[in-house]
Amino acid sequence: MDFDDGNNVFSQKKIDINQSKRPKSLLTHTVSTIVAKVVTASKLGNDELIPVGKYGFALAGDVIQNYYQLLLYGNKSSVLDNLIITKEFQYNVNENNTVQFLSKENWLLEFSNTKDAVDFNSHLAFVLWKLNEPKELFWMDLYYPSRNKVAIFSSIVEITYVANVVQGKNFGPEVSNNIKDSQFLKIKVSEKGWERSLLGVNDNTQRIVYIPVAEMGAWKILTDGHQCLCLTITVNNVYEIKEKKITELGQETLEITATSNSIPTQLTEIVDNNLTIEPGSSLKTVSIESLYKEFEKLKFNNVETNERLLKLEALVEEKKLDKIETLNSTELKKFIKIVFKSIIQEFPIDQKFSGSEIQTTIKNILTNAFNDFV
Repeated sequence: MDFDDGNNVFSQKKIDINQSKRPKSLLTHTVSTIVAKVVTASKLGNDELIPVGKYGFALAGDVIQNYYQLLLYGNKSSVLDNLIITKEFQYNVNENNTVQFLSKENWLLEFSNTKDAVDFNSHLAFVLWKLNEPKELFWMDLYYPSRNKVAIFSSIVEITYVANVVQGKNFGPEVSNNIKDSQFLKIKVSEKGWERSLLGVNDNTQRIVYIPVAEMGAWKILTDGHQCLCLTITVNNVYEIKEKKITELGQETLEITATSNSIPTQLTEIVDNNLTIEPGSSLKTVSIESLYKEFEKLKFNNVETNERLLKLEALVEEKKLDKIETLNSTELKKFIKIVFKSIIQEFPIDQKFSGSEIQTTIKNILTNAFNDFV
């Protein structure tokens, strides 16, 4: 069957498909094609799959009016479905480039390849995020290889990411990525914070996450403090925690099982027993997690994820931490202010930084600050 690619069918014209059946209030929208792909369409009904054939699948809309449609079509006069998207719209990304949604029929569509699936789903995710409440955490799968051995709460997920700011409701420039870094970013899936958006992923899952200002955590340093952030994530490995052991040195060793045989089977995290700092108290050592607690008390916008704190802590040489034998509350606050001001100066909001650049710069800031107090 021949069909248009969507670039001309819906470009800058009022919708003229089935107009007599639609409310008059919906006839005034001028829609343009946002993205169009070729799919193999099937209907789901009575527990059987009915092949329909290859068709065009388009997302079109009036961006100014925040009005959008999904269209499954063959040509100008052959439209299988024309669905107006609302915030209640349910769109499921299934395994291996297939998606499912309910309209006039219960449709199962398969994209020609993963690139097409990811591209289409990325555009649709942005639309669904705008139609929902942008102040809420939002995520959606772009590609899902299987539903086996998925991440649960407390799983450790290793990811690569690309971060873009979202200015108002407009997709903004890239501000960071770790694609060329030597290490993946490790995130612990938790019930609170943006990390809960990684629940259910497995190896090779591609997912997009829109993080509101209130849940930005460590990512806030990449924005002006008022922007949302979009993370396009690829999952490299998922670890399942099996056992916890506390050593005499205060280290918590996590025994983990990975879904891939090519990755290590142990992960070490540092446990700080001095998280609460009262006036007049002192610390034997100062860890990044302790500093975080002081940042909170001083109402600084600072890192919120424990994994990010641990990663930053590992960047500071242990011997330099040992040199700080005592710091009272006043000294600690001065130390934190120096670190905070240095971070603000080193990371202007109009510049981009890779993950490795951020880590190296913060390591230098902390090392210099430690030296000033030793």
